Amino acid sequence: MTPTREMSLETKERIVKLLEEGNPSRMVAKDVGCSQSAVSKIWTKYKQHGMVVKAKCTGRPRKTLKRQDKQLKAICLENRKSTTKQMKHKWEEAGVNVCDRTVRNRLKEMGFQYRKAKRKPALTPKHKRTRLQWAKERQSWTVDDWMKVVFSDESIICIGQGDDAGTFVWCRSILELASFYAISSFLLLHQVSSKC
Repeated sequence: MTPTREMSLETKERIVKLLEEGNPSRMVAKDVGCSQSAVSKIWTKYKQHGMVVKAKCTGRPRKTLKRQDKQLKAICLENRKSTTKQMKHKWEEAGVNVCDRTVRNRLKEMGFQYRKAKRKPALTPKHKRTRLQWAKERQSWTVDDWMKVVFSDESIICIGQGDDAGTFVWCRSILELASFYAISSFLLLHQVSSKC
């Protein structure tokens, strides 16, 4: 039977933090990428000891040092869209020789997951306020006023770079994923001249 990999202290601390904030264990498990039973065990041990307990390491020694793991974290944060192979090459330039699997394992230990980016950006509070103000300024417009306006939904297109709709990014939570998107999209309003 293959032994289960010990969860990192950073991930355990995140689980405890999310539970203390009142999030349900099912959502926490989905957020950090582990089972609901694992979340319950960590929470139980935390209540027993009053702190997050790190299990004693067994088995063969790690291939990387904490300092080297921090280098990988910096490489990942520099470009969230990098593949494990691309990050491996950059890590090797820093003197760390490992396989792709080790890169994935280290990123997972740090709480990173490779997820599909949202197609369009979510509206920020500022966007919502601006849109509301825009609507209020035009709430008294007549049909003739609106006949002079053309709406068009435009996106940035990168020729020769493929479809960004399938872009994946490294993120540490569902909330963090919301800040990344594949296609920058914006709405343009064109006011048509009344002479047309």
